[in-house]
Amino acid sequence: MNSLFKKENILLRNSLQKKIILFNGIIKPGFNFGTVTKKDNPKEYFVSSILNKIYSLNVSMENILLTNDIFLSIYLFRYIYELYIKVLYIFSGKSEDEILLRLNNFFMNKDLKIIEYQEKINDNLIPPQFKESHKEKYKIMSRITHPNIDSLKLHLNKDHNQQFEFLVPNINLAIWHSVEIIRLFSNVKLLGFDKNINQQDLVSLQKK
Repeated sequence: MNSLFKKENILLRNSLQKKIILFNGIIKPGFNFGTVTKKDNPKEYFVSSILNKIYSLNVSMENILLTNDIFLSIYLFRYIYELYIKVLYIFSGKSEDEILLRLNNFFMNKDLKIIEYQEKINDNLIPPQFKESHKEKYKIMSRITHPNIDSLKLHLNKDHNQQFEFLVPNINLAIWHSVEIIRLFSNVKLLGFDKNINQQDLVSLQKK
């Protein structure tokens, strides 16, 4: 596939691949915890499940990058974006009981609309203007992941370089939101993330 890419895009792809691999390397020490169960410690069980999922998603992200799969890059980013919103919603509970109630509802698949999750997130946990930009951003992501003219246009009359250049921000945004999830777990000191995961290395991924 290298012969189909401009030189600068080959370099960028290699850089992004290293970033993804580095991310999994940074969070791998987070797995240094004992057995956790949903019954005995639902918060730690939830966090361990999310860590496993993010590690797996990073592997998928690398495959998407190497195959230049523009469609799956959007799909993966939307998944991580929704995960980010749900995690922040759960930990925005105003008391321990409320957090555990929201967590139990998650385990029971008692789902809300994505906008309902987003509206109940503590403003201190999100970037400025996040709620204001959410509706339009999510609408675009969702529209492209359904069979319609917008999703068809992702590939129509676009060469490999054009598709790659559209894929790049999806990868970077997916990593940024994944890092934010891990940082939240570190800040609330669950599963020893604050000690086992190098926080400076983690944040540096958002700046690369």
